[in-house]
Amino acid sequence: MQLAQRDSNLVNIILCILKSIAAWAILAFVGTNLIGFVVRGILWSRSSLEAPDESVANFFRHETRRMGVANGAMTVLSILVTAAYLFALFHFWNVWLAVAASVSMATRLPDLVWKIRSGERHMRQSAPKGPLYVAATFVMLATWPLIWYSLCMMP
Repeated sequence: MQLAQRDSNLVNIILCILKSIAAWAILAFVGTNLIGFVVRGILWSRSSLEAPDESVANFFRHETRRMGVANGAMTVLSILVTAAYLFALFHFWNVWLAVAASVSMATRLPDLVWKIRSGERHMRQSAPKGPLYVAATFVMLATWPLIWYSLCMMP
């Protein structure tokens, strides 16, 4: 009887670890995309284009104004979706899972701002280096134990 219970406990522990790894990957994917929409919308700036004549310049001004309105609407929508996402994690699971998702999104900020400002894709050779980026990566990986705790140890 004790052997069967010990095996059952071992299976539960393994399933819990697998569940938390899957949840970590999902939270990282969803959080990265949500924070990407928000930050790109906030840091968006209008670019100036040289027009060959006045009709093209009017067209550029009109399209720039339309893009500004669309960007504002998308940014507000992204903020609302992000808030709903965090609230859903809190409401349907617990506060620690929402905290882990928030921290996961926050650790993406330094790299995201670097990408937006430099305009470069993140490649291993050109990736930003320094203590801030190392700390952000470490904290991102350190959210996994918090996710494990929130899914497996909380009642």
